Amino acid sequence: MKILHLISSSGLLGAERVLLELAEHSKRAGLKVTIGVFKNSRNPNLELANTASGLGFQVQIFPCNGRFDNDAAQTIKGYMEKEGINILHSHNYKSNFYAWRALSNNNIRWVVTNHGRRFGAKLLLYNLLDAFIVRRADKIIAVSEEIAKKMKLAGIAKGKICLIENGVNLEMFTTNSSSQAIKESLGIKKEALVVGTIGALTREKGHQYLLRAALKVIRIYPEAIFLLVGDGIERPGLEKTASSLGIKDSVIFAGMRKDVPEILSILNVFVLPSLNEGLPMALLEAQAAQIPVVATSVGAIPDVLENGVTGMLIPPKDPQAIAEAIIMILSDKKLASGIAQKGFERVRDNFSSEKMASKYLSIYRELLS
Repeated sequence: MKILHLISSSGLLGAERVLLELAEHSKRAGLKVTIGVFKNSRNPNLELANTASGLGFQVQIFPCNGRFDNDAAQTIKGYMEKEGINILHSHNYKSNFYAWRALSNNNIRWVVTNHGRRFGAKLLLYNLLDAFIVRRADKIIAVSEEIAKKMKLAGIAKGKICLIENGVNLEMFTTNSSSQAIKESLGIKKEALVVGTIGALTREKGHQYLLRAALKVIRIYPEAIFLLVGDGIERPGLEKTASSLGIKDSVIFAGMRKDVPEILSILNVFVLPSLNEGLPMALLEAQAAQIPVVATSVGAIPDVLENGVTGMLIPPKDPQAIAEAIIMILSDKKLASGIAQKGFERVRDNFSSEKMASKYLSIYRELLS
C-alpha cells in the first residue's frame, strides 16, 4: 500500500506532529509512505520536510505559486501516477483543494483529516469552499466530536465522517534531560516557577488573556516566569502588551523550538488559553510529560480534561480564571501532583499514537479492500 500525505505547512505544529506519528506507525505496518509538502512561493516553510527527511521518510516537495496553481495540481497528479499511489491523504484547506484537482479521472482513494479550523471573516470563504470540496473524499476524519458535528451541518454525508482523536507518542516525553541546563539556556533562574504554553502566536490561541493573567500571578509569585513557545503574526502585539503591563522581564518569547519534551520538563504549569481548538496536540503532550494543565473549555478539550481531576478547565477570554487556576496549582503541590498523574493516565489509556494510528490503518485497508 502506497500513501501520499499532502500538507501545506507553516512549521512543525499540531497537524504536522500528528502526520509524523501516523507516518511512523504506517511505516512500521509495512506501508510505503511519502510526505508531500508544498513549497509556497510567498512563504516557503520546509521545516516539516526537513524533519521528515531526517527521520528517514521519503519526502516530495511540490512547488506552488499562489492559491490556484494548475501546474502544482498536475505535478501532484503526475507524481501519484508515476509512483503508483493508492491513497492520497490531505491535511488542510490548501492540500484539500489541490488533492481534489489532482484526483480527477483516476482511481486513487482520498482521505481528508480536519484538524480544526481557524475562524475569521477572511477565512469564511475558505471554510465554505473546503466543505464543498471535501464532500468528494472517500473518508473525512474529524479529530473531535465537535468537528464531526460541524461537518455534518456543512452537508457532508454522515457515512463519510469518522472520528479519530489525536494521539501522542508517550516515549518522547520521558526525558532525562537536565531541567537546570534547559533553564539556563533560556535565561531562567534555577528557583523560578515556570508557567508555559506552546502554540502558534495567533489570535485564536488566546495568549493576550494569558499575559493579563500573568500580571495577577506575578503579584503573588514574583519569581514566576511565563514562557511562550511558538511564533506568529501576533508576536509584536503580545510583546507590546507585556511591556505595557509592566511584566516584560517576567515573560520570555522563546520562538519556535524543536526540543518540546525538554521545554515541558521545566514547567510547573502548562496553560492553553485558546479561544477555539480541535484536539490540541500541545495539551496531550503536556499531559504525557506529566505537567499539570490549565486549559479553556473549547473544542475537544473538555473531552480530555475532567476539571480538578485531570486538569483545570476555565472559560475562554477570562484572565481572572486563568490566574486563579495557575495560583491554585502553584500553591498546592498535592493538587498539582494528582492532576499531573491523572492527566498522564488519561492520555496513556485513551490518546496514544498507537491507538490513533490503528484506526487510520483500518480505514486505509477498508478503502482498498
